[in-house]
Amino acid sequence: MDVIVLSKVTGILGPFASIFGLIMNAIYELLDLVGVPNVALTIILFTLIANLLMLPLTIKQQRYTRVSSLVTPEIQKINKKYKGKTDQVSQRRMQAETMEVYQKYGASPSSGCLPLLISFPILLALYRIIYNIPSYVNSIHALFLTIADPIRQTTGGAEIMDGLIKELGIAVSKFDFNDVEKIIDALNGVKTTGWDTVANAFASNPDVVQAIHGVKDTIININSMPGGLNVMDAPVHLSQGVAGIFPGILIPILAGVSQYVSVKITTPKTNNTAAQENDMAQSMKMVNMIMPLFSVWICFTLPAGVGLYWVCNSVFRTLSIVIVNRFFNNKDIDELVKENAKKVAERKGKPSLTEKVMNGGASASQAENKNYQSMSDIAKANRSKKEYTPKNYKPVDKDAPLNGDSISSIAHMLDKSKNDD
Repeated sequence: MDVIVLSKVTGILGPFASIFGLIMNAIYELLDLVGVPNVALTIILFTLIANLLMLPLTIKQQRYTRVSSLVTPEIQKINKKYKGKTDQVSQRRMQAETMEVYQKYGASPSSGCLPLLISFPILLALYRIIYNIPSYVNSIHALFLTIADPIRQTTGGAEIMDGLIKELGIAVSKFDFNDVEKIIDALNGVKTTGWDTVANAFASNPDVVQAIHGVKDTIININSMPGGLNVMDAPVHLSQGVAGIFPGILIPILAGVSQYVSVKITTPKTNNTAAQENDMAQSMKMVNMIMPLFSVWICFTLPAGVGLYWVCNSVFRTLSIVIVNRFFNNKDIDELVKENAKKVAERKGKPSLTEKVMNGGASASQAENKNYQSMSDIAKANRSKKEYTPKNYKPVDKDAPLNGDSISSIAHMLDKSKNDD
């Protein structure tokens, strides 16, 4: 599979690509300033910085993961309680109870998905930048422009380029010979061994041949990786025997291993029985099994530079999640719940539901001579009440009335008494 190279990304990915493109350019220029201009090293540093910039999203995701250790069991109990009940009353009750659980812990059904939805276009933009570095790194763009300008002035150059694109297996989106950026896109897809073919094809124009011989070694050097690899070449060339397999085979292997380790470390541990009853958990398990294999396949088929980014991104992301989790694991879960509830209350401009539930739980515990010390204990007591009806639920005709002894009702009365005062 040949990589489709593009000019600067437009559309919804455009702003992300522009920002990260500036970062990529700054990193390369800094490395050039200290005498080590190298695209592979630029990709590694770029991946590190990109992960640091996305750290707030990682923190938000892991905060939700920690709180979900309380939310998920309660949601599963609610789903089990109403399993097979399809009447409107039961569905309304189930929805109300579910929403109350989320509100109680300062979470929401979209809390776990939102960071992923935000990070997805960012990741797509990052891949596009890696695919077409010359469009974002000024120094590299200037090198390719040295060749592209005389090519565009060659008589019959369009036909020659069309032939080279087919012969060298270069995929270009809407190639236009009159657009110098599209010519650069095509040249960026030329592998290490393809430059002599390009020079021979344009032998009728000495300016093109001279330009290629003048900068091709520089292009090859800045794209070089340890072990004789090149960021624009596929990591494995089976036709070349052992020399074409090693050390390039390490890239897809490391991609698969790093992805597998990332999945094992970052996936929260759940009760096996509960997980089997949860269709979403089963789907996630399947995805977690496929991703390492997909990583191996994609790093076999795409240029080594993309594979390098894939490996580095898995490693850096795993490290960031481990560090963030260590911070949250040292933090009391009840304190984390209070912080979440406080944020929800600030957004709504009213007292948090968590505080009401805690107050209601304290009153109920005194009446029942029980001492609940934490939010998790209050949650268990809440779910254990047979006649429990969520505060969010509004009774309809022929429906059971609210239970006056429930924690939510007590919290509601406390809140009402405060308003009366």
